[in-house]
Amino acid sequence: MMNILYLLPGKGMSKDEIDRRTSIAKSIARPGSKIIIMEVGEGPLSIESSIEEYMSIGPMLRKLVDIRKENMYDALIIGCAGDPGLSPSRELLEIPVIGPAEASFHYACMLSDRFSVLTVLTAGVESQDNVRVLIREKGLESRLASIEFVHIPIIDMWGKSKEKIIEQMANGVLKAKEKGAGCVVLGCMSMAFLMVDDIIEKKTGLPIVNPLKISIKTAETFIDLKLKHSRITYPEADFVKLNSTIFNYLDNKNLE
Repeated sequence: MMNILYLLPGKGMSKDEIDRRTSIAKSIARPGSKIIIMEVGEGPLSIESSIEEYMSIGPMLRKLVDIRKENMYDALIIGCAGDPGLSPSRELLEIPVIGPAEASFHYACMLSDRFSVLTVLTAGVESQDNVRVLIREKGLESRLASIEFVHIPIIDMWGKSKEKIIEQMANGVLKAKEKGAGCVVLGCMSMAFLMVDDIIEKKTGLPIVNPLKISIKTAETFIDLKLKHSRITYPEADFVKLNSTIFNYLDNKNLE
């Protein structure tokens, strides 16, 4: 049995939505994988701007210190397709930490020479910059065909009618196809949890990379292969220093 934690940055998602997502995640995981979906319990309701992203990271890192202490999980997935706090999370934990965006971009490169990202608006604007920065950091900007958008707020994707969302998603994928994309990555986990990628594929003829499916399967693979992140790239956090400064409310003995 492997235990995988899907950690939602922020707080405020309804119990019904968390239960719905848990059911979907369980349907993706193989037998023997237990998926637990949990909110950090502090931070924004959704991440649709840089300020919401950055305000989500501090509380999430504090939560990860507690998770490290509990030692209950074999891998962790950051539950946001912007991968907020990915590098420091890997420094804090000994278990694999999967960024849905990072994993999906690399899978997309195995499916096609160029890929597009279909994402949500940033603070109500069709801003490509955050996604481009994320892809540039991975050294994959030359593989990017375009960034397309849906004009639907994240919380309006939670348990609502899918018809309007599917229409906008399909239109975005067709635009990406016209610009030379060979596949499209969904750049929003709420979009991923709609589980409509098969429908979009049939409408557009392009493979759809669903970051929820990718992150769960990547976590399982890391556990199977006993892979851990490099301590050269992600040096282990100095918990003595952190405990005397930003994590001073914690018992230092529990961090050892």
